[in-house]
Amino acid sequence: MPLDDLIRDIEHTLLVYEGLIAGSAGYTRPMLERYGPVEALRMLVESGELQSGFKALRDANRLHESFEQLVVNHGTELFDKRTVEAAQWRLDHPHSLM
Repeated sequence: MPLDDLIRDIEHTLLVYEGLIAGSAGYTRPMLERYGPVEALRMLVESGELQSGFKALRDANRLHESFEQLVVNHGTELFDKRTVEAAQWRLDHPHSLM
């Protein structure tokens, strides 16, 4: 199921990020629980601010494991077009927002 695949992919991304920071994704995990995976990722990738997870993955050359990449990979099957476009823009311009 597409949603199950997304949840699995999110968990992988969180584990990668938590490994990079040697800590917990203390903001993102509660957000995922509160809003659910699709809405939480929408909120994160459409935000005008780059989250610390994006920055950490960018700086480690691991954007292929970012939430933005998950949104692009899962595409309009789970996300609306605006969200997919926002995610792709971030991937294409990773240093445009600080």
